Amino acid sequence: MKSGYITEKSDVYSFGVHLLAFLIGQKAVDKYDAGEYQSIIVYVKVHARDIEQIQTIVDPKIFGEITGDGQVQQHDFLALELLCTQDKSERMPDTIDVAKELL
Repeated sequence: MKSGYITEKSDVYSFGVHLLAFLIGQKAVDKYDAGEYQSIIVYVKVHARDIEQIQTIVDPKIFGEITGDGQVQQHDFLALELLCTQDKSERMPDTIDVAKELL
C-alpha cells in the first residue's frame, strides 16, 4: 500500500486504519511504546498478531463487557479491520464488500 496513488484499495486501507484507531482508542499515528511516532498498524502488528490478541488492546470504553451476539459482532468488526489493512492490496476486500460486511 505504498504506491503513492489514491485507489479504491488505498481508501479501503484508510478505512481500516480509522476503524482500528476507533477500536483501540488511539490516533492513527502517535507516540507508542518507545516514545517515537509510529503508525497504529505497526503498533498493532507488534502487540497483536491475531484477533484474540487484538482484543487485549481494544479500548474497554468502546466494547466494555460484551457477551453473546456482541462478541460475534466484535470479532467480525476486528476481522474486517484486519482485512482492510493487509500489506498486499490483492488480499484486501473491495469497497462494496466492506459495505456489505457493515450491513
